[in-house]
Amino acid sequence: MALIDLSFTIEEGMPVYPGDVPTIIKRLDDPKILAAGWLAHNVTMSCHCGTHIEAPAHSVPEGKMLIDYPLEIFCGKAITIRREDIGRYKVEAPILNVYSGYDQWWGKEQYFSPPYLTPEQAEWIGKSGIKILGNDTISVGDIHIHRLIQEKDILIVESMCNLQAILYQEVEVYLFPLKLTREASPVRAVAQVK
Repeated sequence: MALIDLSFTIEEGMPVYPGDVPTIIKRLDDPKILAAGWLAHNVTMSCHCGTHIEAPAHSVPEGKMLIDYPLEIFCGKAITIRREDIGRYKVEAPILNVYSGYDQWWGKEQYFSPPYLTPEQAEWIGKSGIKILGNDTISVGDIHIHRLIQEKDILIVESMCNLQAILYQEVEVYLFPLKLTREASPVRAVAQVK
């Protein structure tokens, strides 16, 4: 058994969606902490920072928040396909990852101009029966694209990496969010392969 990390590292200066808050990690210098010999940091970041999962509330009025889902939804069988195979591949796993190769542009300007899903692809995903859609771009698309997917009660994971390592393999994937009562959370996305 091997584990493959599908998450980007959370660090200062990391790419964030245009208009989102930058990630700031600051060492605490409170005299009580320092006097006790502790090392401690404060992290300020968006719920949509790095590799993150979005609940329907992100784009659907009155949609579910992450806290509304049982833990079991965040792990399970997954298949990863190329973006151009959306609609041509029968998906029998509850988690579908879409590989475009755009994770190679992480930290570069090109990362902010990804190939978004088309309305036809989003509609097909919405009808596919999956529970989670993962992808390696900063966003699956505009609010319309998000709604076509999330109105079907599908969670979306954005900014994944290393999906090429699990292309067309059925693997176990773990996508646990922080226990937040919000619409999104960073995740440590991991694939377990045999």
